[in-house]
Amino acid sequence: MSYPVRFLSILLFLTVFSFSAFAEAPKYVEPRLFSPVTATGTDTTIKLALQLKLQPKWDTYWRIPGDAGLPPDLDWKGSENFQSYKMDFPAPVRQTIEGIENNIYLDEVTFPLTVTLAKPGEALDLKLKLALLVCNEICVPEKHELSFHLPAGAAEPSPDEALYKTALEKLPRTQIEGFSLGRAWLESDDGKKSVLVIEGGAPDKPSAGADIFIEHDEGISFGKPDIAYDAATKKMTLRIDPHSTDMADVLKTKLSAGDLTLTYVDGANALEAKTSLGEKPESAPQKLPTAEKIKEKMDDISLGILLAALLGGLILNLMPCVLPVLSLKVLSVVSHGGKDTNRKTIFRNFTASAAGIIVSFWLMAGALVALKAGGSSIGWGIQFQHPGFLVFLMVILLLFAANMWGAFEIPLPRFIANKVASRHEQEPTALGHFMTGVFATLLATPCTAPFLGTAIGFALARGAYEIFMIFTFIGLGLALPYFALALSPALFRFMPKPGAWMVRLRRALALALVITAVWLGNVLLTVTTMPALDTGWQKFDAALIAPAVASGKTVIVDVTADWCLTCKANKKFVLEQDDVVEALSAPNILRLQADFTQQDESIGEYLKTFGRFGIPFNVVYGPNAPKGIPLPELLTKKAIMEGLAEAAGE
Repeated sequence: MSYPVRFLSILLFLTVFSFSAFAEAPKYVEPRLFSPVTATGTDTTIKLALQLKLQPKWDTYWRIPGDAGLPPDLDWKGSENFQSYKMDFPAPVRQTIEGIENNIYLDEVTFPLTVTLAKPGEALDLKLKLALLVCNEICVPEKHELSFHLPAGAAEPSPDEALYKTALEKLPRTQIEGFSLGRAWLESDDGKKSVLVIEGGAPDKPSAGADIFIEHDEGISFGKPDIAYDAATKKMTLRIDPHSTDMADVLKTKLSAGDLTLTYVDGANALEAKTSLGEKPESAPQKLPTAEKIKEKMDDISLGILLAALLGGLILNLMPCVLPVLSLKVLSVVSHGGKDTNRKTIFRNFTASAAGIIVSFWLMAGALVALKAGGSSIGWGIQFQHPGFLVFLMVILLLFAANMWGAFEIPLPRFIANKVASRHEQEPTALGHFMTGVFATLLATPCTAPFLGTAIGFALARGAYEIFMIFTFIGLGLALPYFALALSPALFRFMPKPGAWMVRLRRALALALVITAVWLGNVLLTVTTMPALDTGWQKFDAALIAPAVASGKTVIVDVTADWCLTCKANKKFVLEQDDVVEALSAPNILRLQADFTQQDESIGEYLKTFGRFGIPFNVVYGPNAPKGIPLPELLTKKAIMEGLAEAAGE
């Protein structure tokens, strides 16, 4: 299941759950109350159980759901002879989706219940309103109303006694021979990020599937542990990543405020223990060696994510944001046409452009890591919200255009002119080719492409290592055409020889850069003023979505910006087409536009609920999709029409 759909489902769950419009929605869980006894007997408490049978591939959540999710909610209002209850939870399984950790149950789960009677010895009549969040490709809130009657009389074993005993056996135990969980403390990982360290013991080396689930009043979620085991002493050390953006001292204060409940799971063994955060003991083992840590982190970044980053970067070459730099690419190619240019020169020029791209992505990754460490909001393309950056990029565009127009009509200091291009050859030097790569990267950042959103979302939700690794692969993808040309110099022999036509071509391509600079000037004006909404669209407010959906409407959200050329392309070729405008103008459709041209924390937070850190982004809600259906970055009429129909349940 895609994480963005699941995560938004959870955020809107509490808002939409109370509306009766969902009462007749399909149910994916079959719940049942049962008891291992036939009557209440004479005790003050009664043993019961709640059994949930889920449809194949559907899941629901543990009492601590993780980064996303909601636990079961039980309301006993209307019950007779009921005073209170206690619910026990079997150990969950971990579900990791693009770096997001969820604690879930699949297929079937039974929760033992202990009910305290108001009047021991009398009959018990239970009325239960059960609220669940169940997920597969989408997350669906479910309400169930259950009743259960246990008469007064002698408590004899019921036909469900064996099922109840099986449920008890699956609960975590407080003591298991050979297993232990002890002290816990925080220590710095690479001098910046804090990790939680827990000492423990096990009779044998933990299996690859060994895991630990941590509960705390602050509700901080934790990732899967790295476990080091000493076979001689039978001791293990668990290092767990807290999914928190708090600074180290703040995190320590929060976790020191109460006990930590630990649930350690290894195969059939599930141990539950309580501990509290303390200071790091002098005898504590050192953190994993650097080489081993790198291997662990490499294992954590799946091949699929790296491939998505690579493909996203490659496809980025075709995005509207990068098209203005086509002028420089074309000139780089034709300058070698029809002549036996030295292979080393060709290799140098195009690898220099590739290096400019990759170095730019490293610098960008470093800046994002620094901003994230400082608590700032981060995202893909957010630099286009800053007037200073736009002015800088306009100047660079005009300098490139002036150079291509011929011998710099705009006077430049000699050391700059010599660096950017050779006056005599009218052909960029290695530094000029390097700057072409830098320029391509700068123009690429306001756009997202297929696969790119997934990779960037994964990276920016994680730490420095993941950001640098993912951004390196995006850079490699964007640089692949340059590498291909660098390794295939024979291709240039089939191109026409340089001549007067190249002068005209240079001037035409320079004009494209000037037009881009003019466009950036228009963006600059928009960034420094209040942008206007497109005709027919209302200003985005997340609070409007749930009530509109509950009333039977379909809602489409368009997150856009004046600096996003892919957004402009989506608008021009899809959203403003007559048949799409007609479909979106229906009275049962609410159009909300989130303009991200200027900095807006609410829009940034909204994007994060889907695991997105860049635009364009479009999503459709409706009675059949209250949690939203994200649309592709490159919109099509078919995608919009199908999204509207699916959301409306047509």
